[in-house]
Amino acid sequence: MNALIRPKEYYSTDTFRSEQDSIFLKTWQCVGFKRDLANDRDFITKEIGGLSVVVQNFEGNLRAFTNVCSHRFNRIQTDCKGNGPLQCAYHGWLYNDEGLPIGIPKRPRFDGMTPERIISLKLKSWRVELCGDLVFICADTEAPTLAEYLGATFDFLESMANSCGELIDENIMVIQANWKVLVENTLESYHVGFVHPNTFARLATSQGDFEWDQPHSRWVTKLGTKFVERLGKLMQVFESRPLKFEGYIHQFLFPNLTVATTQGTSFSIQFFEPIDENSTKFTSVVFQTKLNGARASGAATIDALNQSVKAFNRSVFNEDKVICEQVQIGARMTDQYGVLSDEELRVLDFQQRYKTQMEHL
Repeated sequence: MNALIRPKEYYSTDTFRSEQDSIFLKTWQCVGFKRDLANDRDFITKEIGGLSVVVQNFEGNLRAFTNVCSHRFNRIQTDCKGNGPLQCAYHGWLYNDEGLPIGIPKRPRFDGMTPERIISLKLKSWRVELCGDLVFICADTEAPTLAEYLGATFDFLESMANSCGELIDENIMVIQANWKVLVENTLESYHVGFVHPNTFARLATSQGDFEWDQPHSRWVTKLGTKFVERLGKLMQVFESRPLKFEGYIHQFLFPNLTVATTQGTSFSIQFFEPIDENSTKFTSVVFQTKLNGARASGAATIDALNQSVKAFNRSVFNEDKVICEQVQIGARMTDQYGVLSDEELRVLDFQQRYKTQMEHL
């Protein structure tokens, strides 16, 4: 079976520009966590579809706007996250929860600054919706609701997101490869024995089952007997965890988010954010599961396992970084379509969804 994405689409500038409009500005994008927006004036910023976007708490209400001042185009919030008014640092223009400039220093010196003119200077707003602790935004006013977009995946994702407890690690790196290369790498386990022989391969996962909720997909698999035996000695301290199951789950949300968990003891959330056609900002955030009434005697065990999870994830993603960068180099050297096995069906499905979305432009 032939792949649907041509090699040049992994490095074409024109393709990358088209993706911004047809994919990233048309679909729901996860931008972070509600816990980072818990207080009045808390904010987070993201780059989506070539635009800077700010999501901010206004007295308990979350609002999202294109993060560009209407006066002279300065980015308003410049940090990735923080707390402060939605106020431009260049000339002090202050915006409210509707995106209207309600504070304009020396306003009388502007000719024709009527109420109608103020309304015309309103920041472009984005839709904001939640799935548990995950915050999603969408630029397209005609797109379906988040619940409609996620379908049956919504409840499953919500249960995982609501099970996330203390932060274990946040790992951010720039990978010199197209975002699609990274996404496709995470959608198959065919490479595990070769790229991760001393890390992921030790989980000894079976082939497992693929579950589909287009355009999203999930991989559910059992763990190796020896790994389960080793983990079993530690599971007693996680008895109160809210999400209990056996095995490993990897959930993909089209186009560029994954959530994974082993036995519900920790949760790893990955963001694949395009920078340009040849580079991607990769962020992995790992949380310990919530625990209700965990015994104090288990604290040392939990801490040790958390450190192990952190080291494991960082090693795996460093290995992926190396191979994905080599794939990006190789894509420029061929015009031949790839070949996919039945172990790479999630890659095939992603490529089909990608082409369908691109054709809608």
